[in-house]
Amino acid sequence: MLDTARFGFELPTQWFLSDDVLALVVIITLIFLAVVERRKPYLKPGVKVIKDSYLTNVTLFLFNDITLSVLSIPALYLVAQQFAGMGLLSDMPDGFAKYALSFVLLDLAMYGWHYLTHHSDWLWRFHRVHHSDLTLNVTTGLRFHLAELLMEALVRVLFIAVIGVDPGVVLFTQTLITLFVLFHHTNITFPHEREWSWIFIVPRLHRVHHSVLREEHDSNYGAVFSCWDRLFGTLKDQEPTAIGLADAEIICVRDILKRGFTFKSYQINLEAVASYLRDTLTRGNYLLRPAYARRQGGKHDAAGQD
Repeated sequence: MLDTARFGFELPTQWFLSDDVLALVVIITLIFLAVVERRKPYLKPGVKVIKDSYLTNVTLFLFNDITLSVLSIPALYLVAQQFAGMGLLSDMPDGFAKYALSFVLLDLAMYGWHYLTHHSDWLWRFHRVHHSDLTLNVTTGLRFHLAELLMEALVRVLFIAVIGVDPGVVLFTQTLITLFVLFHHTNITFPHEREWSWIFIVPRLHRVHHSVLREEHDSNYGAVFSCWDRLFGTLKDQEPTAIGLADAEIICVRDILKRGFTFKSYQINLEAVASYLRDTLTRGNYLLRPAYARRQGGKHDAAGQD
């Protein structure tokens, strides 16, 4: 896990726990949710599928975590910190209000990034690794291609510079988001889940995001709050047709890492995105707006096949 002191910044301990404690919280949460979903699973795939999923996802997570540490990626946050004094919140005094607002804005930024990984064919080449799990469980929240994690780190670096907050604050809020990601990937249901979904992304909302059908999985991009999907018309509240991708199969970590690096043609449909934003901004009632009309056909699943 990340040692922030090694890179010259630490979490503001008057508000937050140390980074070692945060890492322990993530591990304990992962184990707790794994026990819960094992006892009362919502979906019931085969035992072999679950074991393969757990083994692959945890192994991939450990490889990514070690690699990111070796590459000293957190050192980039120090670069961003040099520009944080000119950020949007730089004049706001440190305290709960600033940190809470930073958390909400980071969640919005992660929504935007997640949206792009689905609507850029090149980014989808890497993000499809996350969707290629044949089942959905808490460890699916750890299943990401290393290249996607590197690019996401750059998004957080940009966030630090633009918003104007301390890197330690961003790392803390990102840890909170990670806990929510583990939660909404967990294979469970619980009482009043539908009511909670009006505020948060809960498992019932995120399951459809892992649907095998593109018209279903191009939805519910939020990590913590469901308001972003409601605001931008990307919310779907339904059960998925099936979990995974049409061409998904059980593969080892080495093959997962190779995916995305046999470069074929790619594009981001800027005209469609611009039309969507223009339509969203001109409509009067955002929350009741129908979902964005997406590209037709199976191109999304085909992009990135190796």
